[in-house]
Amino acid sequence: MKLLIALSIILTFFSCNDDWDELESEYQKCINDKTFNRGILYPLNTLESDLEKSVSVFDSIKKFEHYLNKKGHLSEFSKNGYLSLISEIDQADYLEKEFEEFNSSHYFIENNLMTVLFFEELFYGCVMSSFKDQIHYNFILETKDKVQLNSYPNRKILTELIDKIDFKSETQRLIVTYLIYSNLYWKYEME
Repeated sequence: MKLLIALSIILTFFSCNDDWDELESEYQKCINDKTFNRGILYPLNTLESDLEKSVSVFDSIKKFEHYLNKKGHLSEFSKNGYLSLISEIDQADYLEKEFEEFNSSHYFIENNLMTVLFFEELFYGCVMSSFKDQIHYNFILETKDKVQLNSYPNRKILTELIDKIDFKSETQRLIVTYLIYSNLYWKYEME
């Protein structure tokens, strides 16, 4: 009997994980589809094969995360690693050189993901269609409101968000990475 109960719990756990993975995949697909459907901006000399390879929004954000890791600013893809990165984000020239270096070879993020339309899709449209009323993604909607009230994601908002996300979820972690990129974008490109 105990074996049957244990097996039932394990199957329920894996079923929930599969459902959660499916919801996250649906969310990422929604973001990619909407970004692609509205048209993607690239430099004139971009090859058609390069266009097809770079349409994944979350893969592009992941490139920024790995870049920060490679440069030693993000020691680990965990809560502590992100808190350490964010703790210095208000410094005047923190990450400016790295941000400019990254943007010089990664055109997609700056020119396609830093729009109000993308922000709305990431933080509202696709959340509502993919997750329905999932409690796990209420933090995305709360973050959207806070960011819009402050013009861009500041240190306080990013720190609060870190405390709410599940770092086992690559999607949630990469949303924070996107907001860090947004902070740097507004700080260095828009001022």
